Amino acid sequence: MLNRKLAILAILVMVAPLVLAACGPTPEPVVIRETSVVVETVVVEKEGQTVVEEATRIIEKEVVVTATPEPEATEPPMASVSPEFKNADTYVVATIGEPESLDPSWTYETAGSAIENNIYEGLVWFDKDNTQDFVGVLATDWSVNETGDQWVFNVRDGVTFHEGGTLEPHDIAYSLQRGLLQDRIDGPHWMTLEAFFGLYTIEDLVRQIADDDETPFEDLPADAKVQACEMVKESVVADDEAGTVTYNLNIATPWFLAMMVNSFMGATYDMEWMVENGAWDGSCDTWTQWHDPAAEDTILFNEANGTGPYMLDHWTPGEEIVLVANPNYWLKEPLWDGGPTGPACIDRLVVKSVDEWGTRLAMFEAGDADYIYVPSQYRPQVEPYYKTECEADGTCTEANADGYIQAWIDLPTLAMTPAQFNWQINVEGGNPFVGSGELDGNGIPPDMFSDIHIRKAFNYCFDFDAMIQDALAGDGIQAQGPIIAGMMGYREGEAPLYSFDLDKCEEEFKMADLDHDGIAAGDDEDDVWNLGFYMQMAYNTGNDTRRLASEILKAGLEAVNSNFSVSVVGMPWPVLLNTRREQKLPIYVGGWLEDFHDPHNWVQPFLHSQGAYGRVINMTPDYAEKYDSLIEEAAAETDPAVRKQLYEQIQLDAEEDAVVIWMYQATGRVHLQEWITNFYYNPAYSSADHSYTYALCKEAP
Repeated sequence: MLNRKLAILAILVMVAPLVLAACGPTPEPVVIRETSVVVETVVVEKEGQTVVEEATRIIEKEVVVTATPEPEATEPPMASVSPEFKNADTYVVATIGEPESLDPSWTYETAGSAIENNIYEGLVWFDKDNTQDFVGVLATDWSVNETGDQWVFNVRDGVTFHEGGTLEPHDIAYSLQRGLLQDRIDGPHWMTLEAFFGLYTIEDLVRQIADDDETPFEDLPADAKVQACEMVKESVVADDEAGTVTYNLNIATPWFLAMMVNSFMGATYDMEWMVENGAWDGSCDTWTQWHDPAAEDTILFNEANGTGPYMLDHWTPGEEIVLVANPNYWLKEPLWDGGPTGPACIDRLVVKSVDEWGTRLAMFEAGDADYIYVPSQYRPQVEPYYKTECEADGTCTEANADGYIQAWIDLPTLAMTPAQFNWQINVEGGNPFVGSGELDGNGIPPDMFSDIHIRKAFNYCFDFDAMIQDALAGDGIQAQGPIIAGMMGYREGEAPLYSFDLDKCEEEFKMADLDHDGIAAGDDEDDVWNLGFYMQMAYNTGNDTRRLASEILKAGLEAVNSNFSVSVVGMPWPVLLNTRREQKLPIYVGGWLEDFHDPHNWVQPFLHSQGAYGRVINMTPDYAEKYDSLIEEAAAETDPAVRKQLYEQIQLDAEEDAVVIWMYQATGRVHLQEWITNFYYNPAYSSADHSYTYALCKEAP
């Protein structure tokens, strides 16, 4: 029996190479030597007796064998998708999130400003897809003095508001004056106040006049508040008779026009209509009644009266915003060659809030949406259906004749996304995001991220490569700091300081000292490494790219120590923004789109103590003083070489100090139905797909 088994094994051994060869693409005939064992029964005479015995023979022969060819690998057949052309007069956008408010002076986020840019107009706008050249809209022309601190604009005649009023220079002056005085916390007017007064809030101006940094604002002298208002009015001066508006700045501001295209500075209101409906009456005795309001406490929260090509029809929070074309739109000559004139080509803009990806995709495939937001990780689901591929310069080529999507690919973005720490978390009145709020394994202490080793540990526990390859589908780069690639201050040729390294993550956690007893956590039973922690991390609901970023960080932290627990929480966009302003979030993933193209607009918002994000990053006083000083020095510098050096220093320090996790700078794509025409890409638009719907048309295939 033993020999039989060996012989059978030998056959298997010799045939095995043939089986493996069958995996190749074009198998050739193979000659093999086949060995078999034959057992025969024979009858023999043995010592006069007839005996039956088994005789074993081994037979060898050559056999020519041709393997069965392996079927060629084929892609599953592409499902046929042919959207039905619907709603010929309506442009339907299916996206995520919605505005906090429709008041341009209050808004400081992209969902709101994208809507407002269709309703309101300013003195200037972008020259089509160019981010640094501007054309006159409500201004016919303008001039600036030699020192760069005074701008004069000639206001266009013959423009009317949606509700019937006639545009005059005092409307333009009033609109910005109102914004400067309203100046809500974490609002956009730090930029304008900086340009006009070298300060970041209107309260700072009042305090400077009163020479009082201690008294609560409401108790500061009334005459100081009146004087501050009068200074605002002296900074923005209308001359209705001459048809001009003059802006008197504190210092030369090269990015002044770039600020003016933003709705918070450019949007123009009918002063008389505003006053009649309960807005600020223009008096310096009363302005504080309208200062720093809640979102819903301004007259323009869900009402609108602009001069733009679209008018507000309705806003149903959580569902949709609908705009209708202004039938009396004033524009008679195009703003650029080939640009639109007269009433909008598309009668209605419907922006639907659809957080769930599958629902957006189904709407697109059925023709119920003309544009959908496609997070990077879902692009493989739509790429086979690209019929046309277009680049940022407008060059388009056919990709798949059987597809249906007009895809704009490899688009540069002026945006960057970090995971932002809160160094001194607000726990007043309770805070569910920090668990117990204690260093006890069931929460985190409010000052957890004030420890640099904790911040560095979080950086090392984040898998940047997985973020780029999985969440962004390869369409992006790891961020190096607050300044984006291609801009002054970006450290060209320098690799980011952090990469995914669980050993270094563990090492940094063990060097932390959250209980401040002088003993490193790795040697302290009462500190974070041995006790562990629980916390919640937030992102805005529907942004699956940011959700994946959060999950990647969670996975790294929980892998390095089983006592670490992170809960990823999706929050509606307005709720997240409000909670962030309250300084309740320990960490959240959220991005920044520049207001104007200069490194100052990156370092100030992220790092200055009065910046839009810097205030809620809430650095300790020593770090805040350091960055405030560097940022103000760089902003005041006029020598480009010195500015470059200063911004590179800020960039490096922000990374070495692990102020936040500088995650990624993505490239973008826009996905449209083929029947949408005249689209162009401007990376400075709040939402590339509908910030300037006026340029688009919808044509039946």
